[in-house]
Amino acid sequence: MKIGILSDLHVDKNNAPGQMSVQEALARSAREREAELLIVAGDVSDDHRVTLRVLEEIERKAGVPCLFVPGNHDLWNVARPDEDAWTAYEALLQFRHNLASAPYLLGDRWVVIGDAGWFDFSFGNADRYAEADFLQMELGGRMWKDKRYVRWDRSPADMARYFRDKLETQLAAYEDRHIIFVTHVVPDASLTIPESRKDWDYFNAFLGSRLYGDLIREYGHSIPCAISGHVHYRKQVSLNGTELISSCLGYRREWRHSQDTYREVSRALGVIDIDVAI
Repeated sequence: MKIGILSDLHVDKNNAPGQMSVQEALARSAREREAELLIVAGDVSDDHRVTLRVLEEIERKAGVPCLFVPGNHDLWNVARPDEDAWTAYEALLQFRHNLASAPYLLGDRWVVIGDAGWFDFSFGNADRYAEADFLQMELGGRMWKDKRYVRWDRSPADMARYFRDKLETQLAAYEDRHIIFVTHVVPDASLTIPESRKDWDYFNAFLGSRLYGDLIREYGHSIPCAISGHVHYRKQVSLNGTELISSCLGYRREWRHSQDTYREVSRALGVIDIDVAI
């Protein structure tokens, strides 16, 4: 079975007049690559209503199921400032292939397990910054905009643990299968931004949590690959035998290969091939 992988579509920023939409380009690329399943690892748009419409469009045009986990942008409340993040998170459960609702079984031996995940500052430089610094979510005139647009009812660290505990329960229930593990945030420091880039020893704090990497290590015997997004680049590394895959589209201004939507989406779309009979 061929599985197409993409994250960080950001259709509200990337769809350009006179060009194919990101969602149409993804559906077309999936058909051309003969993908039998898609996984979108979050950040479809800045409005959960738009995200729901786009996910339905992708499934309809690709003709295959499109599994999804929410990204931080899908939980933003820019359009509805009175709503908290739980409102968006629960609204996104309307999409039938949202992995936050339930794992997705592939035959008798495989399962896809996933959820948004959150950050707990564990990838920030703790030698240089204190927790109080990270809680500000601002440095050098730059703000991590989850501070403004995502409102949970608990701390970032508590949210990271919430998703960790939810995912661990599912991993334990299915550890006799081969598991494809999906989060929006990154599970390991190897997927963060190099600290040599200005201020990323600070902003890496908001990219994910070591908790999810610890889960991958604990259940690594069952997890051949783990998919994430959020960082807006494409990379694959190995973590104790588990392949960590980041296939992000990112913002149009970050596209290095082409400003043609179809070409960039086609290039960004990752494909893995699994034998569902094994």
